[in-house]
Amino acid sequence: MTVVLFANTAWYLYNYRKNLIAALVRSGHEVHAIAPFDPYVEKLTALGITWHGTSLHQTSINPFSELQVLWELRSLFHTIRPDVILTFTIKCNLYTGFLQKWYGFAHIANVSGIGELFNREHVLKRLGCVFYQHSLCSAKKVFFQNNEDLHTFLTHNILPERICERLPGSGVDLKVFTPNGHQKKAKTTRIFLMAGRIIAPKGYELFLQAAQSLRNVSTRNVEFWILGIPDTSRKESGKLLEKIRSFHASNIVKLLSPTNCVASVIQQADVMVLPSYYHEGVPRSLLEAMACGKPLITTDWKGCRDTVQHGVNGLLIEKRSLPALEHALRFFIQAPDSTLVQMGKASRRKAEHEFNEEYIIGKYLEEIHEVR
Repeated sequence: MTVVLFANTAWYLYNYRKNLIAALVRSGHEVHAIAPFDPYVEKLTALGITWHGTSLHQTSINPFSELQVLWELRSLFHTIRPDVILTFTIKCNLYTGFLQKWYGFAHIANVSGIGELFNREHVLKRLGCVFYQHSLCSAKKVFFQNNEDLHTFLTHNILPERICERLPGSGVDLKVFTPNGHQKKAKTTRIFLMAGRIIAPKGYELFLQAAQSLRNVSTRNVEFWILGIPDTSRKESGKLLEKIRSFHASNIVKLLSPTNCVASVIQQADVMVLPSYYHEGVPRSLLEAMACGKPLITTDWKGCRDTVQHGVNGLLIEKRSLPALEHALRFFIQAPDSTLVQMGKASRRKAEHEFNEEYIIGKYLEEIHEVR
């Protein structure tokens, strides 16, 4: 069977869907990937699949550019003749859905966040509903990464319930992200890590302000680390990166170099922080930290709240609230090591029981098997 995975970056497919691709190849499927070129294309093809380029740009709203992408996809689908296409992110879901009616392949879409569109009462919201209805109504399955997004689609009668299902995020590889990590030389130092794309809605400004306020409030050494890459499709991301660099130069935060060994960085930290108000699916950084046995600080916000049982494996805070973030950070600065160990163990258990990537892969293989 010919299976295509379509996403807006090869980076995404390699980092988040590598094990799914490997499982498809092991099952004997002919696997193709469609994504714009980036440095991860070579890593993708090394998995034994065929890559096809596209001019898709995730933030473009130029109608001529988008029509060009649709024409490219039409040509690719005609050439590849896929039996199944797995799509991730909004444009990939919508454009594949539009073309599916002409080519007859089975479409399995993954909704990892629906943006701000459905929070607004105006014509754009109605247009958004129409686009989703017409593009995904013929899908074999539409997976949602959190219950809030699933509820939104069902409440607005966008899709029939029979094709909708919630998956627990993108899952996490429990063999790679483990609690067995680096032991800090100075046990008096407490390290707070924030990781993810460097965009404002992730809460970086709050993290910087909190770091500036709290770095000298305790006899305990406290460090605030940032591990992230800018989103080159957003101009404001570069400006935010420059601000982070200035805080790094002032020794307020530590900006880490990009790495392929994310697990080893998480293992060195004590607490993962994500004060996000972004329209998340389920944030990958939180899943990876849970698997590494770390307590979490994140917002009581869709997708994020799925990762924390408040007071058990971390703390939920109000979104966009600096006082709430500072209060949570103070709690972990002052908490004894035993509290962090206990909460970390609870995080690992939660990752094992709710976010095991093997379960996600199994669901995809089941859906694909039914196409036969």
